[in-house]
Amino acid sequence: MIKILVPVNGSECALDAVRYAAFLYRESGVAEVVLLNVQPPLEHSRASAFHSLAALREQESQDGECALEQASNILDDSGVRYTAMIGVGSPAQAVASAATALNCDGIVIGVNLWSRIKACFGAGLTSGIMRKTSVPVTVVKSAGASGALTSQPLPPVLPASHRHARPMLVVYP
Repeated sequence: MIKILVPVNGSECALDAVRYAAFLYRESGVAEVVLLNVQPPLEHSRASAFHSLAALREQESQDGECALEQASNILDDSGVRYTAMIGVGSPAQAVASAATALNCDGIVIGVNLWSRIKACFGAGLTSGIMRKTSVPVTVVKSAGASGALTSQPLPPVLPASHRHARPMLVVYP
């Protein structure tokens, strides 16, 4: 069965990609969705002078959980089987590495207008992911301000008590 990776950062375009992944799960042969939030490494910032590495990792984990919360709620409401992960590192490299390490069959990423403009010139996260991975990438265009895409959740399939464990934190070089 097919496993897809969806990078999320809490933005509306990322949530549109999550909704599309839920649709693929319900309508086709997608067996599992992997949600991945990538946090910048705090040990390369000024915070490392004042806090231990464990405290920095805990902060990265908390920030990642906040970014994953809405996406997890969408998939829970839709009854999708998923795994949530928090990566630490360069976003494009972390997404490509996670897709390879988890044997994902595809990546679904949401983009807004600015991301599409940057992709035309070979810049941005989407282009970086495409350069670094051999996994097929599906780009979901966000509805943006027009509101053309409705955000109504699909009816739940799994019991409401079905909740997932805390996301795993993975550091990518």
